[in-house]
Amino acid sequence: MFHVLHPPPQPSSKQSGFTLIELLLYVVIVGTILISLVGFFGVVVDARAKNKTVAEITDQGNAAMDTMLRTIRMSTSITTPVAAGSGASLTLVVPTTSLSPTIFNLTSTTLQVKEGAATAVPLTSPDIQVTSITFKNLTRSGTNGMVQVTMTLAYSNPSGRNEYDYQRTFTGSAEVRL
Repeated sequence: MFHVLHPPPQPSSKQSGFTLIELLLYVVIVGTILISLVGFFGVVVDARAKNKTVAEITDQGNAAMDTMLRTIRMSTSITTPVAAGSGASLTLVVPTTSLSPTIFNLTSTTLQVKEGAATAVPLTSPDIQVTSITFKNLTRSGTNGMVQVTMTLAYSNPSGRNEYDYQRTFTGSAEVRL
């Protein structure tokens, strides 16, 4: 009897799966994409924190300046600083007796207003530090009185992180309107 010899089976040219090189290449590509995305989101979070810091300084600085300038305009006279003088405190006589005198001053790093016999009220939040404030009396003879206010606000940054490091100087002036 004859035995028919069959050739040994040949490996199929269609293999399923990945080679080691293909797998490593995919891992490198996916890893690069993920690292880029994490870096991008880190930058976005830092920018958001910086924008929040700038907005808070701007909002509180504008609000405090508006309050002081409006009170100056509504006052009847300026007690301190004296004409041609300057100081870190502003005392105004206002038409409402219970609110007179109205005093703006800096206590530690907080801007405060005291109206009459009432307790002083902060005009800035604890996150904001008023690093300097100057009230300059620009009153000339024959005028009702004018005050220039200059203050510098900084964000409280105990951690020292760059995105919370911001300060801004605000300047405004108002004339007493009887």
